[in-house]
Amino acid sequence: MNKFWTSIAGFAVVLLVGCGKDIDLEDLEKKTPEEIYTIGQKEMNERHYGAAVKVFDGLERLHPYSKLVANAQLRAGECNYNSKKYSEASSSFEIFVKTHPIHEQVPYAIYMLGLINYEQMPIVERDQDATVESLQYLEELCDRYPDCKYIKDAKEKIVKLREQLAGREVYVARYYQGKENYAAAINRLNVVIEQYSDTIHAPEALHRLIECYVAMGEIEEALLVFGVLKNNHPKSIWTGHASAILQKK
Repeated sequence: MNKFWTSIAGFAVVLLVGCGKDIDLEDLEKKTPEEIYTIGQKEMNERHYGAAVKVFDGLERLHPYSKLVANAQLRAGECNYNSKKYSEASSSFEIFVKTHPIHEQVPYAIYMLGLINYEQMPIVERDQDATVESLQYLEELCDRYPDCKYIKDAKEKIVKLREQLAGREVYVARYYQGKENYAAAINRLNVVIEQYSDTIHAPEALHRLIECYVAMGEIEEALLVFGVLKNNHPKSIWTGHASAILQKK
């Protein structure tokens, strides 16, 4: 039993060493910015992300006017991102963009801000704050830096983000529709039709808008919406469902 607990204790020590190292910030005061940055990179390469962040933060505090501060902020952001400390990572990249607005790595920082929020995108039933923020950052990237190397991935993610937000609106609209709160449902469905008409949720949104108008006795409005649905999505199953509803009326 003693050998067993001894081996467990030894394993725990290895874990502690592997997960992070104690950094003596006083020792950093004796080193140049270049030396500190090299130490931070070494810790980062060895996946001691917590220790690396302390070193990079120390570089910024000890040598705030060093040309390496910008890179240190980026590396700190990357370390926190790799540790899934998304709030801290976002803070690092946001500070970088604010303090170095014309730096050549600004597109990368904006892309990372979009990516961090993208990876926190919740299921459609929950609030979509992270989805909205990711979309804002990635659209900003596309608007400001259309030729940067992150554009292709950013555009692919924007498509998925827009689908998510459209799906959220339809989900909420269905909830209101089930409660017979048709006015609230119509407001949500109109958001999809006006802002996300190019998503896969647009045909369903039009169909449910027709359902709401029929339930309210607004048949002429329902027919107008059906014309849009039939014209834009003639082969959609939602067009067939809507047609069946209107034929009954």
